[in-house]
Amino acid sequence: MEHKLYYKHYCKILSKVIKEAKKLYYKEVISKSKNKMETTWNIIRKETSKLTNENNIKSLRINDHVVYNQVTIANELNNYFLNKPGSISNKRINEKEEASPLQNLFK
Repeated sequence: MEHKLYYKHYCKILSKVIKEAKKLYYKEVISKSKNKMETTWNIIRKETSKLTNENNIKSLRINDHVVYNQVTIANELNNYFLNKPGSISNKRINEKEEASPLQNLFK
């Protein structure tokens, strides 16, 4: 139990040190920058993980074939998300389900 408390205490101290180091670092980066506003926004994007779009889909399995072409992947995803709502509503109509969303909770 004593080790657990020591660990938690150390984690808090380490978090504070990291925050302070980042603050000092970014303050220096901004002060040395020629375009302070742009630098500030780049730091904000970096810290909120919105700097780049690194979550690109590299490949997609379509009908048991792996596709790497980005245009084909985009078109397939567009078709899927455009047609999926229609297929869900058609299924509901065909099954003659009531429109109550609560019924779907207990299936």
